[in-house]
Order: sequence, then C-alpha cells, then structure tokens
Amino acid sequence: MYNGVFAMWDDRSGTNWSHLDGLAIQGPLQGMQLEILPLQTTTWSAWRAQHPDTTVLDIATGYEGRYREEIRIGGDTLRQGFLDTLDSVDERLPVGELVIGVLAGTGAVAFPLTETADGTVMQAEVDGIPVVVLVDTEGAPSLAYHRALSDGRVLTFERRADGVYDVETGTRWSGDGVGAAGELVGVQLTFVTSFFTEWYGWAAFHPETTIYADGDLIRG
Repeated sequence: MYNGVFAMWDDRSGTNWSHLDGLAIQGPLQGMQLEILPLQTTTWSAWRAQHPDTTVLDIATGYEGRYREEIRIGGDTLRQGFLDTLDSVDERLPVGELVIGVLAGTGAVAFPLTETADGTVMQAEVDGIPVVVLVDTEGAPSLAYHRALSDGRVLTFERRADGVYDVETGTRWSGDGVGAAGELVGVQLTFVTSFFTEWYGWAAFHPETTIYADGDLIRG
C-alpha cells in the first residue's frame, strides 16, 4: 500500500482505502471492509519492558530515501492541506487532542488521554457494551477491551502502584488485554475496535461520537 497525504491505495487492485476505518471507498474493491486488528501505540521503553526479547526492524531496508523526519502528533493546529479535506472542525476538543477512539455496537466514543492524568482508568458502557481502556507499562492508554468475561462476570478496573487491576479477581492486566498476574493470569480479554488518534480525525469520521469525561459519556 502507498500512504500519501490524503489517500492510501493498494498497488494490486488500485483501490483507494479510508485511513482510519479500513473501508474501500473507491476502485474495484469499493465497499470492502478490512479486518481491524489491535495495534498498540506505545514507547520503545514501555514495549521493551513488556517484551524484553523483542526484535527490531533494521533501518537499512534499502528505502532510506523515502523516510521522513519524525512527525509529532497531538499539535494545537492543523496544516491547511488537512483543513481543506474536512467538511467542518468539531470544536468540542482541541483539534490535536489525543484520544482512544472506540467503536462498540453502534456507538462511537472518544476517550481523551488527558482523562488518565490523575490515575483514572477509563471504563464505560458503549451502546450497552462494557469496555475498558487499558494502559501500557508506563501508564499511557493503549486500546479498549471488553470488561465482560465468557462466564458472564463484568470486571471493574482500578489503577494501583504497579499497574491496572480488576476489583473482582485482583488480576493485574497488561496493555494488550492479557492477565499478567492473579486469578485470571493468561486470560485474553476480547479486543474492542479502537484506535489511538487525534481528535480532528476521529470526529471527522464519526461526527456522532460522544466523549468520555469524568467517568461519563457526554455529547457537548
């Protein structure tokens, strides 16, 4: 796939794909939906702490000339080129506010990363589905998972000194939804479609989105 400024197309079929939700919007495969897989955005140190035996892609790939300097996300303004692609800008949050965008059932919710500054674990019901946004080893929000277990129990989460635990079983959970220690060690929570993204993009794709704030979901 080629990732341009405003489009992403594959070189096999020539189909144009939506960046955020993997929907084919133009071309031979128009209407096809790619499967959304969990992709955690994290720091190198947090990743190493959780996966000490990890391997790394060698930067000498032969494509060094195509690499760009680091582009930091979460800025206060947008380039005009991006603004020109938007029908409108949702002013409920700053354009570059970092959020975990969650899709569950027919619901769309933005969970701002700032909501975890005081150690809060973001959890709510999205269209009746209980979800929690788990964090990496450095406490940064990563992705959303179902709080309901296969046996019907619904977990409630809290932050402790050494990580995120559920109240009901005392299990400590990793950022990728796996029980790391305790009664449910090794159990994998079910991934809820979710993305680490900036507010302007999430709101543009999901203008009906609600926002998580102070433990509740709000619209305005």
